[in-house]
Amino acid sequence: MKLARLVGTCLLCLTLAPAVASERWYSDQQVRAGEPLYQRNCAVCHGVNGEATPDWKTRDANGNYPPPPLNGSAHTWHHDMDVLRRTIREGGQQLGGVMPGFEGRLNGAQIDSIIAFFQSQWPDEIYARWAKNFEVTTLPSLTDVVVANERHLTRHLRNRIGDVPFDDVSEMPLDDVWQVQLGNQFIYLLGGGRYALRGDLIDLEGGRNLTELSRRVTVIDTLAQFDDAEVVEYAPAGERRATLTVFTDTSCPFCQQLHAEVPQLQQAGIAVRYLPFPRGGESGPGYATLRSVWCADDRRQALTDAKNERYDSLPPGDCAAAAQVDAGYRAGSRLGIAGTPALFLESGEKIEGYRPATELIQLLQR
Repeated sequence: MKLARLVGTCLLCLTLAPAVASERWYSDQQVRAGEPLYQRNCAVCHGVNGEATPDWKTRDANGNYPPPPLNGSAHTWHHDMDVLRRTIREGGQQLGGVMPGFEGRLNGAQIDSIIAFFQSQWPDEIYARWAKNFEVTTLPSLTDVVVANERHLTRHLRNRIGDVPFDDVSEMPLDDVWQVQLGNQFIYLLGGGRYALRGDLIDLEGGRNLTELSRRVTVIDTLAQFDDAEVVEYAPAGERRATLTVFTDTSCPFCQQLHAEVPQLQQAGIAVRYLPFPRGGESGPGYATLRSVWCADDRRQALTDAKNERYDSLPPGDCAAAAQVDAGYRAGSRLGIAGTPALFLESGEKIEGYRPATELIQLLQR
């Protein structure tokens, strides 16, 4: 059972008639049980039909996002079962959100029923994308015993690393082996938390790198924190067939080379979403230019100008939106980015360094 990092500020519940697909993880009974639980615990904040707030992508006066919809049109499907469970258990307050936690009011089975209820409203296409990203969806609910044991398991680790934060404490499919995320690394606790190993855990029989799957979940959750207003996106020419997220630095030659090939990606139906990652942080050569780009009225044109070393038309980088450059740098650092461009697929898979557009198109079409 995975005690995953809380992601997002709010989790909603719907009150629509269930439409359960036979291949989904939950049963009709779970969906029926989830509806009254939603009515009692969620409807007061999230609306009787899960319609949430029309401007859910716009922060309020306190800097918080309103509740997003849960009908598959928002980002809830970006999170695995354990993140959904823990968000309901603990709420979003520790991440700056306003949703309260329901630990002590809802048990594990009830939480799963609520998740089953709102997932029953997802279109088959959205559910299929979620299921593809998160292969393990039928783990049993978190129990009070596991929650109580988390601090005991990590006691020696806390003594060794001091105040360094860590999260994602996960029970692995081996006896007495737990995974802990420490920054952008994963380590494994054994012997009740006395011993630690660092490296990738591979299921040889199943042919799966379990650590890599955890990395991809972290990528998906991290990228989901950025909405459309906080990125620079070059939309595809026609139907969107894939999305490529790129951490970029205007001073990076390979970033400039990749940007020159963005029209080829657009023609192939690939959207390119840019996040800023100034190499070297505030002291990096591209930091000030990235701030200017994010302050521009037309960010797409400003980024293209900056990549072509045309700086005269860029505005000063002293607006509120310039803070997104620092947010992008923090997100990239969490994902272990050491250089640019850093490319990520929708599945969370990372592509190291520059790749020609023709190669990217083949990879994404695969």
